[in-house]
Amino acid sequence: MAMNDCEASTSGAVTENYDVFLNHRGPDVKATFVAHLEDALRCAGFRPFLDARSLMKGNPALKSIDQALDAAKVHVAVLSKRYAESKYCLNELVAMMRSGKPVIPVFYDVEPEDLRWMKKGSFAEAFLKHKSKGRTQKKLQEWTDALGALAGITAFCSADYKRDEAKLKREVVNEVARLTPSNDPVDVEPYRVGLQRRANACIQMSDNMGAGTGILGLVGMGGVGKTTLAREIYNHFVAEKKFRNMTFLEIHRDSSTSDVEVGSTWVRELQKQLLWDLLRVQTSTSNDYSSWFRKVASVGPVLIVMDNVYKLNQFEVLVPFVSDLHPGSRIIVTSRDRSVCNNVAGRSKLEHCLYDVSTLDVEESNMLFNWHAFQADEAPEELKGVSKEVVKGCGGLPLALKVIGSSLFDVRWDDDSEAIWLEAVHALRQNLDVKGVLKWSYDRLSKPEKHMFLDIACLFCNHRVEEASAYWRSCEDCTSCGGVQYPQTSLRSLRNMNLVSVDFRTTFKMHDLLIDLGQEIGKKAKKHFVNGSVAEASIMMKQGTNKTLSLSLIGSRKRKFEVEDFASMPNLHFLELPDGCVVNGDFRRISTKIRWLRWRGVVLDCIPLGLDVSCLTSLDFSRSTNLASLWTESQYNLKGFPNLLSLNLSHCTSITKLPDCIGQSSHLGVLDLDRCYKLEMLPNSIGQLQELKTLQLEWCSSLKGLPESIGQASGLHRVSLFGCTKLKKLPESIGQLQQLRHLELTYCTSLTAMPDSIGALSNLESLFAEGCTSLMKLPPSIGLCSNLRDLCVGASAECQTFSDGHIGEAWSRLWYLQLYKCGGFGSLLAYGALKSLKWLVLEDSTVTELPESIGLLMGLVQLDIACERLQCLPNSIGDLKLLSHLGLRRCDNLNRLPKTLGGLSSLKMLWIDSCPIRKLPRSIGQLSELRKLEMTGCKNLQKLPTSIRNLKGLRRFKLRDCGSVEAMGALTTLQGLPMWGTTSVTELPASLGFVSNLVAYGDNLDSYDSVSGYTGFFGTRHVLEEDESGFLKAYHDESSGVTSLVRGIHEVRNFT
Repeated sequence: MAMNDCEASTSGAVTENYDVFLNHRGPDVKATFVAHLEDALRCAGFRPFLDARSLMKGNPALKSIDQALDAAKVHVAVLSKRYAESKYCLNELVAMMRSGKPVIPVFYDVEPEDLRWMKKGSFAEAFLKHKSKGRTQKKLQEWTDALGALAGITAFCSADYKRDEAKLKREVVNEVARLTPSNDPVDVEPYRVGLQRRANACIQMSDNMGAGTGILGLVGMGGVGKTTLAREIYNHFVAEKKFRNMTFLEIHRDSSTSDVEVGSTWVRELQKQLLWDLLRVQTSTSNDYSSWFRKVASVGPVLIVMDNVYKLNQFEVLVPFVSDLHPGSRIIVTSRDRSVCNNVAGRSKLEHCLYDVSTLDVEESNMLFNWHAFQADEAPEELKGVSKEVVKGCGGLPLALKVIGSSLFDVRWDDDSEAIWLEAVHALRQNLDVKGVLKWSYDRLSKPEKHMFLDIACLFCNHRVEEASAYWRSCEDCTSCGGVQYPQTSLRSLRNMNLVSVDFRTTFKMHDLLIDLGQEIGKKAKKHFVNGSVAEASIMMKQGTNKTLSLSLIGSRKRKFEVEDFASMPNLHFLELPDGCVVNGDFRRISTKIRWLRWRGVVLDCIPLGLDVSCLTSLDFSRSTNLASLWTESQYNLKGFPNLLSLNLSHCTSITKLPDCIGQSSHLGVLDLDRCYKLEMLPNSIGQLQELKTLQLEWCSSLKGLPESIGQASGLHRVSLFGCTKLKKLPESIGQLQQLRHLELTYCTSLTAMPDSIGALSNLESLFAEGCTSLMKLPPSIGLCSNLRDLCVGASAECQTFSDGHIGEAWSRLWYLQLYKCGGFGSLLAYGALKSLKWLVLEDSTVTELPESIGLLMGLVQLDIACERLQCLPNSIGDLKLLSHLGLRRCDNLNRLPKTLGGLSSLKMLWIDSCPIRKLPRSIGQLSELRKLEMTGCKNLQKLPTSIRNLKGLRRFKLRDCGSVEAMGALTTLQGLPMWGTTSVTELPASLGFVSNLVAYGDNLDSYDSVSGYTGFFGTRHVLEEDESGFLKAYHDESSGVTSLVRGIHEVRNFT
């Protein structure tokens, strides 16, 4: 335990957040194994809590231990022979098992059987002693249940290590590292001025919102520090561990002008990020995003930060069901537009606050500027006067202070430093707007640095550094553009001057104001025309010259161009054309120096004759339905694309094959062939692409297989074959892809088997094979995929997917498992292989019962079952003490639930859909943590048990199309009561009159006999009836003012 029996009076206070809580009995193992384990954990960078060593004098020790137990991310229970003699150890264990956090058992000189069968041995003797000391039966049962649950978790046993405690210690530390959740902080400015004051105010606003879901809007002008403030708040909550999971979503500047559609790239990427951050799931499409998002509620309170929201629909497409989030969740939105935040808050009907992010005051401005200009709190004496003038010119904007200060950092050592400072003062006095202030820093850049700054601002912001670097590398010998001879040196300078940053995804980031500045400079110099209307005007007015390097016509309404429109730009490097536009003429007149070409919806059947592609680093011909081939083998003398990094041919529905010379594109990293419906094969030369990392072949419905040479493409990280309905098998060589992390085979309906070599994929993390209706078996070798975390399999109805031979390392790390028509599942459970499983989804039309061994999944948090022939749930389901979400849908033969349902002590949501259940068990009243109960389409439901009144935590109870319900129990804590189609309800409980903040709505309210009997809280009877939409309606009363069915609601609306 964390405090041995002799240390019960020690006092102390927990003053830090611990990563690991070490539960042990001190006299047995403290001085030996546990002490060494603590040292190893600290050496590995963890903060373990070990009783007296971690306590300080001053406060009660038990309180400190409880605080450490709550704060820890992972719990380690070291069980020794006399462990059970300590009531402190056992009480801590109960709290650990109820916490929902990972628990790692270490059996030190004891066996798991000692916990399961406590009829003899040291644990049995310990319980006899507790009984003789008058411990209550309830307490003894709590301890017994906790020990039994612990015994069901795959553990470390000292006997297996033959007294090699060093090895045992290392492996326990490795397991702690694997299980530690990663709500990692985001990057924030290293020098924070005025930030803590603002953050504290916002955090206080968040705390004042109460226990429900709340929205906090941060509003202010560009450059004032909204993003920095949002990051600081986010990191505060990371450290506080208030939220179960968290995500920080950055909406790119170009997202504000693009269509907000479900399939658009930025929407898809941010949706994927949100689901991964909050649910730890990866999805290949955005079609099921809404259903996945609803599952976020089961996680617990979450934090969602959305930075740079320009439009309301940007919010809605990412957070479609904000009211469904778990109580206590928070959403933080930053925007320049106050109306956006107001609309977000208004639509959601949730508690909300707005915080105006103002400029820095004089003192704060001086501090921030001095730090960046002098790396000190104060300016040197000789520069104090002039530095204050510069600060004054920056107008309190953190962005301007940071950029201008960084630009002047090296100046104080120059011979003409005084002149440069005076020049800065003069320039800032002449520029009243912030962009004018920032331009002074741009003017001081070297020529290569200016070139790179404009390239990033106009072309590569939000693109990966690797893409831009390939572009710059291709320009090393180019005399026309000036190039960036030493890109790393120039990039370091730009980053030091805070003009550009690189995030953890190695993606370029730049403030919107700096982007505007760069694009204005590029346009004025006639180098970059990257706004659709501006670029179109430049063509119409013949503004393009030999200085023009980039032209983006995305957003232009013009759909027909002549080659001559571009002929005046012989040094063009970057060209983006409107989707589906037509370009007529001799393509030999277009620049031979093009590095980047985006022309989606090309109406030609191959690459235009005469177009020089030898310099291309990126080519996007997606959605070109007439494109049948890239070129003939002789067209480019088998040169291929020598510099190409990315090739996008998705939705090119006429392509049947790729040329064999594609293998000579030795730098190709991304090949996207999604929805090339007629593509039948890949060339053997695909194996020559050693740098290929991503191969996208989704919905290539004519593809019959992959060549054996695919195994030679050793750099592959991701292969997606989603919807390749004619794919019958995978080549054995796929096992050679040692870097492969994600393999997507969903809806490969002709796939009959997977090769044995799949077990060699030691780095494989996710395998999705849902809807593979011809799949007859999984190879036993899949159990060797030691890093597999997510597995989704949908096989043939005759498939016996799992057997004893499948048991292996793969299952011990599995976090998410979805099975559709997969036999033999019980064998996985029987061996206790799924010790890390958190989420299980079972869909099978043939299953009539589930094995009792499902109760061994002690770490399971979410269980979704859709089995048409399922007749009952096993009694052992009540052993799933960490289960927080249980979903039962389309179980057409399930007419009852087991009495052990009440044993689900952590259950927060119960959802029953289209099941012929007649009644709920009385034990449902024991679900003290239940927050949401939804029953839809349960036509046979007759009544609800009176024990439902014991659900003190229930906040939402939904009945829909449960037409036979006659009465409801007493409900005093509800916030929502939807009752569509529940036509036989004749009485609402009188207790509803004491519910605050209830929203009740439904149809046929005239059949509720007791509705007219409710009296208001001011002694005046209210008249209630339904409105045109079928929702409950309340009237004004002269004596009591505006009221409704219950206190606190002035307006009743649809909250579904």
